[in-house]
Amino acid sequence: MRHGGCVVLIALLGFSPLAAGERHNGFSGTWRMDPARSESAHQGVPIESSMLVIRLKDTGLTMETTRSEGGKPAAFHETLNLRLDGLEMTSIGDGGITVTAKARWDGNKLVVETVRSIEGSTVTTLYVHALSANKREMTIDKTLSVQHGYQGRSASNTGHGTDVFVRVAK
Repeated sequence: MRHGGCVVLIALLGFSPLAAGERHNGFSGTWRMDPARSESAHQGVPIESSMLVIRLKDTGLTMETTRSEGGKPAAFHETLNLRLDGLEMTSIGDGGITVTAKARWDGNKLVVETVRSIEGSTVTTLYVHALSANKREMTIDKTLSVQHGYQGRSASNTGHGTDVFVRVAK
């Protein structure tokens, strides 16, 4: 009787990494922002189009972002190389800026944090990526903070928004 229980336990343990890998594979692919359902398309300088390409590997991932804003084509382009264990990696971002980033899983969600310096201010982002049940849409809850050194109520340094991305057919 004990032997049978061990076989079942070993079998369950043996399949759990596969199940976890399959759960996260849905993030790989090319994603296009849906401007009608995305807050970034309606901000002060609207993001008119945005493409996100995620390449998921066993030990990490790459995220390539291209977007146009303010009437300028391809105004932003960067590729971040990330590990999936929460350790920081450094990449060269848009405009040659050094970006320190880390990624981790939070259940079925992909959490990516970045830090960069823009015009002397530290800018941090926290992006939480979640897939729809059919894995054809990805929602990204975004938080951006700028450490500009100002104090007081009117000096808001944090913004929040949600963008919706739709998988591009292969």
